[in-house]
This record gives sequence, structure tokens and C-alpha cells, in this order.
Amino acid sequence: MPNNSSRNLHWQQFIHLACARFAASNTAIGIEVAPLLLPFSKTHPTWNDIPNTLPLAASINAINDDEFRKAMAQIGAYLTWVERGVFSNSEDVNRAYIELVGPEGVKFSDQFRFGIYWQQAHTFYPKHRHDALELYHIISGTALWQRGDQDFKPQTPGASFEHLDRIDHALKTKDEDLLAIWAWRGDLSFDNYTMDA
Repeated sequence: MPNNSSRNLHWQQFIHLACARFAASNTAIGIEVAPLLLPFSKTHPTWNDIPNTLPLAASINAINDDEFRKAMAQIGAYLTWVERGVFSNSEDVNRAYIELVGPEGVKFSDQFRFGIYWQQAHTFYPKHRHDALELYHIISGTALWQRGDQDFKPQTPGASFEHLDRIDHALKTKDEDLLAIWAWRGDLSFDNYTMDA
């Protein structure tokens, strides 16, 4: 089991790698968030002593960047994730997220939200929308994403893409779990978040 000093080093590495991916994303949100996120590499979260039970191993093992994989393996299990529960095709928790930086984050910021999202294979996240501008960057797993009424399109590891404010979007996983980092800019409130039944 890693100690807090080791986790802190991996946290710092994780934030640096996330910033590099956002900066290279060719998206407005990624380019804005990267320099805002970077100073948080010098802070340290409060770590859980007991690892969480989310089934993250397959997603972490599928990360094709050795440094990113090692950092995620060291920090992922010792953070408190929000388990969003079941939609319609599983009796187990099939998606979870953590806000690492933001108004409700492990570390506070009122300028952006940043975190990690996980979704189990064979799970459908129905159409939803919010006022925030949103960026996803896929770390592992290919998933099908839909914007508005367009067809679902595969997004593969390394892909970065934005959802602009109030644009409906939905997500389906097939045979792979999905692991992604995400960011919000603009209206950071959840007040206008809605999801189809």
C-alpha cells in the first residue's frame, strides 16, 4: 500500500500530465484550464486510509501512457468518488466521478471544475445537458458519444472534445470501461443540470 508521501508525488505527476493533455487538446477549454490547474500540483489532497471498492483496475491497466497509468494506480483508489449509481442495465454501481478541483472539489476553485470520470462497460448514460462548457479527454476505453441528435460516434483514448452550454449529449460504453478526465468552465452550477429518463 502506498504511503501519503508516495501518493503526493503521484498526485503532482498526475496533475502535470493532465495539464499537458489539456494544453495539447486543441480545445478552448483545455487551453484555458491547463494553466489554472497547474498550481494545484503543489497542493495535496486528504487521502483515504482504506481504498475504495470501485472496479477501476481494468481501466487503469488499459492506460497506454506508463506515467499516467502509474499515477492513476497510486491515487485512484485512495480518493472519495461520487458513485452515481445504476441507470438501467446493472445491479452494481456502473459509473462514478470525482471532482478534484472546483467549488465542490477535493481542492477548491471557483474558476473551473476538474476531475475524473469512470463508466463501466455496457452502460448507457442518457441525454443530459448543463450550462457549463465541458471538456472530456479520454484516458482509456473507447466509448460512443452523441451530441444533440447526431449519430453516436466512437471516441478513442487520446481524444479531446467539448460540449458547449446546453447542448444535449449522451454516452454509451460497449465492451470496454471508460476512464476520462474532464473540466467545466463558465457557469459551474449544477442548478440547470437535467437528464432524460
